[in-house]
Amino acid sequence: MEQKLQLLSSSIQVDPSNPQIPQNLKHLKLEIFNELAVNRLATEQLALHFCELEVTYLLISRQIENFELAIERLMKFYNQGLESKEKAHYTGIYLIYLLSFNKFAQYYSQIELLPKETFSNPFVHFVLQLEYKLSIGSYSDLLGDYHPTGIENVFLERIMDTIRLQTALSANASYKSLTLENAIKLFNVKSVQELQQFAQKQHFKWKFDNHHVYFDNVQKVENPLNSEFLIQNSLRYVHEFDKII
Repeated sequence: MEQKLQLLSSSIQVDPSNPQIPQNLKHLKLEIFNELAVNRLATEQLALHFCELEVTYLLISRQIENFELAIERLMKFYNQGLESKEKAHYTGIYLIYLLSFNKFAQYYSQIELLPKETFSNPFVHFVLQLEYKLSIGSYSDLLGDYHPTGIENVFLERIMDTIRLQTALSANASYKSLTLENAIKLFNVKSVQELQQFAQKQHFKWKFDNHHVYFDNVQKVENPLNSEFLIQNSLRYVHEFDKII
């Protein structure tokens, strides 16, 4: 089984779009977890490594609908005391996943379970700082000195989408217009066409001319944010976010 796991890992690294991978994952999972049921001590470390590989594959292939069950299965192994050299990084991925889906109760519960040494890991430290900055609306230096490695970007993108939408709602409720240059920067798009597509997707009735976008000022925002503060900070935030996307 260990050899099969190594071969599967290599296959995912070489070509994650290989259509045989999902079936191979399914078969190997059944084999490993069936053995785990009858011989736990000899198999649990192999099961742990399988769970790490499965989480990686699901993120690479952006199968977020299957990710939650996989990462929670992995975290159960970690919380039972099993160790891995990648434990801190996958723990950070779990935390940033919880943040991006607003699962704050689970986020804080998991924080309480972490051993003290985990907090010194650069990625876990980054996620903790990210949560703090998001909680106080400080977007100007959201990423700090950390440079994400890749697979966690799916959750950073989700956080970015949330901030973009909140910013749009605030701008839509508070401003009559913005120049196209500022609007493109604000919503982190590359062209007026993308901005128009964003407005259409969110059902905003914005109007455009050669120099400005005009908001409809109809949508209401529950618990509205400080619009000017949010917009100014978001302009700096998208600049930071562009460094990694």
